[in-house]
Amino acid sequence: MSGTRTHEADRVHGPGRGAGADDHDVGSAEFMNRFGLGGGTDRSARLTHGLNRIAVRIAPYADPFATQLLSDLAVWVFAFDDLCDEDLPSLTPTEMLTMVARLQRTIEAPEVPLDADPFALALRDIRLRVDAMATPVQVRRWVDAMRGYFLAEARIGADTTARGEPQDVSDYLLTRLHSGAALAVPVLLDAVGAALPAPRWEDRRIRALTEMAAGIVVVDTDIHSFAKESERGSRSGNLVALLEAQRGRGLGPGQGLEAASVLRNAIMRRFTDLGRQTAMAPADPRIQRFLDALTQYVHGVRDWCGATSRYHPYQPNGSHHQPGRAATALRPPEGVPLTPPPIASIAWWWAVDGAPPPAP
Repeated sequence: MSGTRTHEADRVHGPGRGAGADDHDVGSAEFMNRFGLGGGTDRSARLTHGLNRIAVRIAPYADPFATQLLSDLAVWVFAFDDLCDEDLPSLTPTEMLTMVARLQRTIEAPEVPLDADPFALALRDIRLRVDAMATPVQVRRWVDAMRGYFLAEARIGADTTARGEPQDVSDYLLTRLHSGAALAVPVLLDAVGAALPAPRWEDRRIRALTEMAAGIVVVDTDIHSFAKESERGSRSGNLVALLEAQRGRGLGPGQGLEAASVLRNAIMRRFTDLGRQTAMAPADPRIQRFLDALTQYVHGVRDWCGATSRYHPYQPNGSHHQPGRAATALRPPEGVPLTPPPIASIAWWWAVDGAPPPAP
């Protein structure tokens, strides 16, 4: 990525069919099969077809090594999600916590394999490649972000919400932001191109924008996966279903999608506004590159959601009817309010000042 690029949250990005784009999907299928992550012929085929060039979509500027790493991390996350949904729903909270603690330890101390678990061995392989691509500080950031992911998975596995009492939206998003490794991917994107120093990485504006990008990504995936999860079920729930189930919101059947889209547009509006302010002050090309990477991350996942057979299994070529173009628009529509939605866990995104922090 060129240091002269600027943050443009309304730029339209293509689906990323660059040279060798499909090769990374083939490589990830080989990675999955080498470690035995597929869980059977049908699931392996579903995972392979569902990749749909996701890594090239979210990071078209990355070199082949980094792109393959991103693709393999994606297939690992998909396979682990399917494993938890389909094979391990009866695990007790203690068993689930023990499993994810072992996986986390695998990437904290990769020198010696912890055990022969195929998911742990595959994740260790990914960690060793992160070592080869990133600085020690970036590796530590990624390990920390993955800890958040595993804690979210443990939280989902231990969910004791009573039947008929929908989870609070704020609590749902608090967990959902970390699920799917949505906050771990930006660390790798930074390693690929921006290389933000610690003071810039910890800038509250950058932290808010990174969380917002992950927030848009997870809401988009919830919108697109709603039909599939309504049919197959999912232990982690879905924002659209949760909004429809909320009491006192005045929503009827079918209105959860609209409510999720309204929330998504509010986050996108804030992401756009704060991103533009942050890119201008200070005019640091590393900040501009990282913001551009976050924007591509959002747009790339949005494109992937609309094309993948993972969410639209009856349209493997991506030619299905998407859930309303406005539901996951690249730009927020005119008139989206600047005020934060009444959701406590994300309200701080609107409280961050766009001005740079004072010099120490």
